[in-house]
Amino acid sequence: MSYTKTDPQPAGLNAGETAVTLDDGTIVAVQATTKVQETSGCPVIAATARAINTDGTPKTLADGSPIASTFHHTSNPDEVNDTGGIGQVQKCCLLAVLGESTSPLWQDPIHATALANASIRTAILSAAHAGPVDAGALL
Repeated sequence: MSYTKTDPQPAGLNAGETAVTLDDGTIVAVQATTKVQETSGCPVIAATARAINTDGTPKTLADGSPIASTFHHTSNPDEVNDTGGIGQVQKCCLLAVLGESTSPLWQDPIHATALANASIRTAILSAAHAGPVDAGALL
């Protein structure tokens, strides 16, 4: 798997988003925000990805909802120091929603399902199966 930053960036991106093109040609808008957890003072990172068209408008499911994914992570001072700074932890969160390797973080089997579920690639594949079901034909 791989991605490249889209150049030029689509005009219809939301504030703070960057568009990337996945190796299959799908264009995805990604962004991350960081807040401070009130109870611990630790950084909480929220990364999002959404499939978009070349003009930055969202690709949607049959019901009009966007094809999107999210990943939330509460870090801590040791992790921030061990990875080389908050920017590296934030990058790992962005890579998680892109379905890319998040090394050095979350490389154990316990996180494999969470990372697969956070991947926009999973959401894009599942979108092909979304929509109304003809229950009468199936039963």
